[in-house]
Amino acid sequence: MAARMQSTFSEYMLKITLHDSAKELRLKLEGRLSGPWVQELRQCWSTASSTTGGRRTVLDLDDVDFIDPEGQSLVVEMHRQGVVLHAGRPFIRGLLQEICRSSQCGTVEDESSPNRDALRRTKPAGRHSRTL
Repeated sequence: MAARMQSTFSEYMLKITLHDSAKELRLKLEGRLSGPWVQELRQCWSTASSTTGGRRTVLDLDDVDFIDPEGQSLVVEMHRQGVVLHAGRPFIRGLLQEICRSSQCGTVEDESSPNRDALRRTKPAGRHSRTL
């Protein structure tokens, strides 16, 4: 399953690709998570997460170069719901560390970890009444 969302303005473009496998659902983002694209990601996540059936969900931010405050809030919300955050770029990885530290939602694995660029929850996600 793959979905792509793109703006006509290249400097504000976000591409969302869903990789759905037996082990995980991966939402791969490319570009800028800002403006109307935050709601697009929310909708993609909401729709796709209804089919995960207990599989791991990963938000792959390796190719993201900007996240606005609304996007940051969504990333924190997703992380609190159990989504693993993955970021390869030092700037985005640092941003994720900062926003998740300030909202107390997770920690970054150390450099010796095989998944050192992944951000994982420190507390188990609780049950929520709304369906995602």
